[in-house]
Amino acid sequence: MQPLLEIANLAFKTGATTGPITVSANLLPGMALIVAGPSGVGKSTLLRTICRLHGFHSGAVRLAGQSWDTFSVYRWRRLVHYIPQKPVVFKGTVWDNLTVPFSIALVQKELSFNPSEARRLLALLLTHNDPHQDAATLSGGEQARLALIRSMLLEPDVLLLDEPAAALDGDTATLVMQILAKWLTEKKQRGLVMVSHGNDAAKLTQFGVAVDFLYLSRLK
Repeated sequence: MQPLLEIANLAFKTGATTGPITVSANLLPGMALIVAGPSGVGKSTLLRTICRLHGFHSGAVRLAGQSWDTFSVYRWRRLVHYIPQKPVVFKGTVWDNLTVPFSIALVQKELSFNPSEARRLLALLLTHNDPHQDAATLSGGEQARLALIRSMLLEPDVLLLDEPAAALDGDTATLVMQILAKWLTEKKQRGLVMVSHGNDAAKLTQFGVAVDFLYLSRLK
């Protein structure tokens, strides 16, 4: 089976005083790749490099066999979509935050905002929040779930998640992993790359997701 995402000898620096590290890994469709390792080793930087937010020295990343340099930066970042640990929240309501990306001309050429899907995801992930609530008043965990909903509406092939359960309680973290597991099955060409220090991998496995691990270690 052809990998959905191929990380091929990707060399990148994690700090001014360290040399580049080189990473190779494959992500098959329907799977989750868990990026693990000690704090400060470059896990978040790897995700930022994959989505072309951080420079690299050599190597390549391919989506369904197609090299990242054949995509526009915009299109790559939509299809291989990064959600940082600290979510981006725009001014306005919860609903405004979901529609903001669809006001961008490049997005409009490929996608239309799907109100029914937005309402479905809100009912699952922000059950007790009014869509007209000021997004700035949401808790950290609620903002993280809002960012996840917005990203799912952009219909990426791969989600790059930086500790998505970090601001969540145990039950909510389990719910998020369950919804991510379901998201993987809704289309054939989908995958997750996730930085995690907790038991997210075990929860994904519980919901039927095949999980692989990429362990980053410090240079000696």
